[in-house]
Amino acid sequence: GFVLCTCGPTGRVTNSIQWLEKMVNYDIFDFVLAFSGTSMIDAIVVPALSRFIENVFVYGLKPWDALEHLFGEDHHALEASPIVLCFADVTSTGSSHEHVVESHMLVYSSFANSRPWGLDMYSCHKCGGPSQNIKFNACRKKCYGNKWLQTKMKYICRQCKHSKNDIEALGWVHSCRADNMYCVWYNWPLTHQQLMDIGVKH
Repeated sequence: GFVLCTCGPTGRVTNSIQWLEKMVNYDIFDFVLAFSGTSMIDAIVVPALSRFIENVFVYGLKPWDALEHLFGEDHHALEASPIVLCFADVTSTGSSHEHVVESHMLVYSSFANSRPWGLDMYSCHKCGGPSQNIKFNACRKKCYGNKWLQTKMKYICRQCKHSKNDIEALGWVHSCRADNMYCVWYNWPLTHQQLMDIGVKH
């Protein structure tokens, strides 16, 4: 495996993700992990990262399972920076096996910190203003436990005053393990349609 202790574009830019995927697709590495936040604080991230490496190389856990388990439990590490993992999975159909490379982003959801469902690139659907200019809140009934993702959202844009209610979590946002509330993942990078779904204007 290859762990990149960097932040920003390495785990954000589509071309960069494609290069990381090639490292796995060409069997150079079994997986590649990169941080994609605006910054990374070693003292917060390294303890969970060390346990992740131990679980993969010593105890033989699959990279995605180990990542979801450890960083999903360590909210401080995940809040410090979302994580992108490119890894190979084998799908079997009868006697044939297909080597499939996937890229997932693991993130921490927080309405209060302008990261609804972990989407810090969420934008106002009217003016395109960034999430930092939007106030997000839970709408109506707030759900907990393994149903927390069913909580609907509302927002008001401080930039253009546009508001929207009863927004459901998008179908491509997946909740992590039941005991990891507010941790979600999705395939990465997002498609053009997915970016449009969250108000990003091109």
